[in-house]
Amino acid sequence: MAGIADFLGILLLNVIHFLTYFLLPSPTNRHAYATKSNRVRKLRKPGGALTIQYVAKKTKGPQTPSGDHGKIHGVPRVAKTAYSNKHMAKNKKSVTRSYGGVLSGGAVRERIVRAFLVEEQKIVKKVLKLQAAKK
Repeated sequence: MAGIADFLGILLLNVIHFLTYFLLPSPTNRHAYATKSNRVRKLRKPGGALTIQYVAKKTKGPQTPSGDHGKIHGVPRVAKTAYSNKHMAKNKKSVTRSYGGVLSGGAVRERIVRAFLVEEQKIVKKVLKLQAAKK
């Protein structure tokens, strides 16, 4: 008899756990469609109650305008309005390097290498022209 009572107690606990954890309260706002702007996560409050928390979308963050280098590392990935002087300090919006908050490190490196190669090409042309003139 004790075995059946233990089994029923465990079964009751499992049913209560299922009801409290998996059956969430109905969403309070927005719509029922599972879109990117309507993501939710389960949140247990300090009193043990289970609620829904709406998860905000992540932004792409600052991108490099030229080329395909993508993100600018070191600048926070927040909504566009948060980059205003009211919400974020100027030193948080840039990186300490040339073209800091505008171009990514890869884009800056590519510009430097390109400028160096162009200068080298000019020197080679000049040398070839001098050699041709000597002959």
